[in-house]
Parts: sequence; C-alpha cells; structure tokens
Amino acid sequence: MRPLLRPLQALARVPAYVWAAVLVAGMLAVLALVTRVGHMPGAQVIQHAELRATDAPGVQTVALPHVWHNERRDWSGHATYRLGLPLALAGTPLDNRLGLLLPRVGVRYRVLFNGQEVAAECWRRGPGYCDAGTHAHFVALPAALMAPVWADNRIDIELQGQPLRISGLSPVWVGPHDTLNQRYRWLSWWQVDLTWMVTASAFMMGLLSLLIWVRTTERLFGLLGGGLLVLTVRLWLSTPVFVPGHFALWDYLHKLSFTWYCGFVYLFMSELFDFRQGIVRRLVVAMMALGPFWLAALEWTVNYQLYRLWTGVIVLVCVAALLAVIHRARWGMNVNQRMMVVVGLAVMVTGLRDFLVVQMGLPGDVDIRWMTPGSLVLMFAMGWVLVRRTAVALEQVARHNTELAQKVREREEELHAVFDRLQAVESQRVLEAERRRLTRDMHDGLGSQLVQTLNMVRSSGQRIESAAVASMLHHALEELRLTLDSLEPMDGDLPTILGTLRQRVEPALQAAGIELAWQVEEVHAVPGLEARGVMHLFRCLQEVFANVVKHAQATRVTVRTWEEGGRIGLSVADNGVGLGAASHELFQGGGRGIGNIRLRAAEIGATVHFSSAQPGTCVSFVFDTRPGAAAR
Repeated sequence: MRPLLRPLQALARVPAYVWAAVLVAGMLAVLALVTRVGHMPGAQVIQHAELRATDAPGVQTVALPHVWHNERRDWSGHATYRLGLPLALAGTPLDNRLGLLLPRVGVRYRVLFNGQEVAAECWRRGPGYCDAGTHAHFVALPAALMAPVWADNRIDIELQGQPLRISGLSPVWVGPHDTLNQRYRWLSWWQVDLTWMVTASAFMMGLLSLLIWVRTTERLFGLLGGGLLVLTVRLWLSTPVFVPGHFALWDYLHKLSFTWYCGFVYLFMSELFDFRQGIVRRLVVAMMALGPFWLAALEWTVNYQLYRLWTGVIVLVCVAALLAVIHRARWGMNVNQRMMVVVGLAVMVTGLRDFLVVQMGLPGDVDIRWMTPGSLVLMFAMGWVLVRRTAVALEQVARHNTELAQKVREREEELHAVFDRLQAVESQRVLEAERRRLTRDMHDGLGSQLVQTLNMVRSSGQRIESAAVASMLHHALEELRLTLDSLEPMDGDLPTILGTLRQRVEPALQAAGIELAWQVEEVHAVPGLEARGVMHLFRCLQEVFANVVKHAQATRVTVRTWEEGGRIGLSVADNGVGLGAASHELFQGGGRGIGNIRLRAAEIGATVHFSSAQPGTCVSFVFDTRPGAAAR
C-alpha cells in the first residue's frame, strides 16, 4: 500500500503555481484547437457591399468589414448595406434552404430580402440600451421570396446608428441553411452563453466576497468583491439585452465599469503582493476617481476622441502596474503570488491573441475571443488565492478556539457545580412552598370539615345523629378529592378543569332541586391554571355554587364559557331571586365570600364581575390572554 501512496505524496508536494501553469497551458492548447478557422462546406463569403448613408450623397462600394462613419466617429443616422447573392450559389435547388450569417452587425439593424423584412434586432424598440453587435446573427432566406433571375436577388441590411457606439458590418456568409445554422449555434454559445456563464460566476463570487469582507473586514475580499461586481455590470451590458432608459446612461455605466474593474484588479494585486509603490497606487485611485467625470464629459460632448484618450490613460496605468509586479518579483514571491503571476501572464496571452487575430489579421477565428475564458480563469484564480488565505486564517482561529474552549470548559465545570447547588436549593424551596400550599388547602378544607364533625360528635353526647355525621364526613371526603383533582396536570385546559369540578358539584345541585345547564365550549389554554391556580378556581366556583344553593332559591344554574378578542370568559348564572336593590352596594363592598372570590380570582389573573341576570345573579370570570396583558 505504501508504494502506491508515494506518487500521490510526491504530487501533493508540487506547488500550486506549478499546477496552475500546467492547467493554464492546457487551457491555451484547448482554445487553440477549438478556435481554428472552421470550414463551412457550400458557404460563400460576401466581402463587398454598396453603402447608402443618410448624410452621404450617392452610393459607395465598400469592403467588408466596414466601420460606418469611421472618419467622423459619430455613428448617427441610418445606413443601408446592399448585397447580392454570390453567383457560385446560383445553381442551388429551391428545395435547399439558404441562410445568412452575420458575425457582427450593429447597433440596431434589420434585414430585407428582395424588399421583404426577414429579420430585425432592436429595430422597432423605443429608447433604451441595445447593441446587436455583441453577438452573431442567423437569418433564414425564404425560398418563396427568391427572384426568378438569380442576379436580381438583393439583400439590404439597414442600420440605426448610436453615438459613441461603433456601427458597421463584417463579412457576410451565405450558404446552406443547416451549415450556417450550426456555425451560428457555435458562435452563439461562445459569444452569449459563455458570457452569461462568466457574468453569473462574477456576480456570485463578488457577492460572496463582499459578504466575507463584511464579516472579516479583510481588504482583499472587499477589493475582489468590488471588482467582480463592476465586472458583472460590464459583462451584463455586453450581452444581447434591452434595457429601457436613455442609451447614454447605460453606455456611461458600460465604460465606467471597465475603468473601475481595471482599478480594482490592480488594488487587489497590490494588496496581495504587499506593494510599497505609493505612486502607482495613488495613480490608480486617481484614475478611478477621475473616471466618472471624464466619461460624463464624453457622453455630454459626444466626442469619441475623449474615449480614445481615456483608453490610452488606462493602458498606461496598466503598464505601470505591470512594471510594479515585475519590480516586486525581484524580491521573491510566495506561492499565491507566483500563481497569480502565472495566471495573469496567461490572460495577457489571450488578450494578445485577440489583438493579433482581430486587429492584425493573423490566422485564427476572428469571431471568437479568448479573453472571455481568460477572464473566467483569472477570476477563479483570485478566488482560489483568497480561499487559501482564508484557510490559513481559519487554522489560526481554530487554534485560538481550542485554547478558548479549554478555558470555557473549566469555567463551565465551575458554573455547573454552582448551578447544581442553586438548583438543589431552588428545588427545596419549591417543594417547601408546595407543601405549605397543600397544608393550607387541607387545613382550610378537609381540616375544617373534620373539626366541625368532631365538635358535633362531642357536643351531641349520647345522641349522635348518624346522618349528620355522614354528611359532614362526605363533605370532608369531597374536600380531599377536590384537593387531589387540583394536582392533576391539566395545562390550562378550562373545559377539562370545569368537567372535573362538575363531577363534584352536580350531585349536590340535583339534591337541592337545581338543574345544571352546561354550555362549556372549547377555548384556548389559559395561562396560570397550574395546580395552585386550579385550586383557586375550584374555591371560587365552590363559593358561587354554595351561594346559589343557600340563598338564590333557584331552579336552574347555567355554566358557560366563551372566547372573544383574546379574552376567555367563564360565567355562572342562576334564575333565582337575585340580590334586589342592595345588589350594587353588596357587589361593590361584598361580604367575606365575595372578598375571597375577588382575591382568588386576582391570584390566577382573572377579573371577576357580579351582575344581575334578571332574574337571578351572574358571576363572570374573564381571563385576558393577549400578549402583554399581564403587564397591563
């Protein structure tokens, strides 16, 4: 097993920048392979067109690619490029569909085939940001529109210009529908789908970097997050999107985001390499601060020369930053810095390739840019560097946490010991309080009944009335049962509590000739009705029912519950004689029984009301269960 692990261990010791160099070299090789000039069998390229412009008299024959208004650099107004179908395709059967491939055309355009519109991009949209030149376009040429004479077929490509945005037309391909459509799908994936992929990656990584920066205050994460978010804006405006609003505003953001992206990338590298070149740093900061004003003047004056000059400023600043990197390399670099240099050089290679192929005409696929995947690699490389730095920081945090955990564990053991002692004292206190409550309840209820029974027996001498003794003992037994019932866990369930009491009072009411009407409904649980609270409620209702039996001369008593607006109510009403004219004074002052009811109701958080039921008397208990009711 060990011989097999040795190669893996040797690979693990290879520095990260070496792996980065190998992967980047592989990426460049793959790019060179997949971006070779593709062969489109049967397709013909149109490299000349007739140009008609709104502000230029007559017709000009121009070579493609052609930049419209290349001398004036204003790109305003309209222009029409007229093309003829290549004679090499004249023998194409009508059942073989033809297609048109426009690698680059902008800013807004439409295509007319023999006077009939067959395609359009942003042509009829209102004011807003739209640039059809960011991606290739495929147009099917309907066979039904073909002219009888091949030489009479005409393709008109009409353009709407936009100030400060280059407009024109690249060489146009005409050929078999399926062949050109396959080429179009490949270009669309490279120019659109891959750009969206990079945009989404930049947005997610930028957002994540900013979140980490907020939590850690690490400058590198803030710089990376800022750079990736402005890159997201730049890439988003480089995709085929239509954004309502003024074109100049979005064009301003498109150009400004590139300026800030370059500045953030340098500041990130400066922080990573721990530069001491204050002059270059101040130059970059000045460029980022001046950029918004310079570009605003550009949009206001519509002077493209200002943009060319500003592009030169950005190039000079980037060259100064590159020289700073080379100067820093003389003093040695760590693993992360070496990896960034490797990846940065690879991205520069992709940019150099695009310049040589697109601008200088060297062999290669001119419609595919290497900078898009290069930017993706650079972005992930910067993210990887931050992940490595974060991992080191987390290891240090883990060591500190281990030491802190040990100290906390020692303190926890001390606190647990103190807590156990306090818990034992609290348990003893609660037990004593519950014992005193039970003793008091049994003394007031069961004890009182037994003492009365004993006194009756002693005072009766030899003539003991067994029925009276039995009645007294029965009441004592009921008191004991009532006390035991209050100890049952009922969790504030008012209907259950009342049902338990009903078993005790209904036989006594029936013996007195009083009908019990039960109108108890389900309500929410009432806070505070634990064992002690249940006993207080039992005592209150005992007193109410005792008064009904002794004084009310009633034939019916009604027990009802209700719930309304966060309040839960319980009422006991009889149809007896009531209290007459003295009821108001009695309810306000009350005797000993009413006073006990008020005190016990207050203990369980209830408000008690005495009122006339006409006929009879009604006693109501209202529990306010709304949030904050206890504080009020």
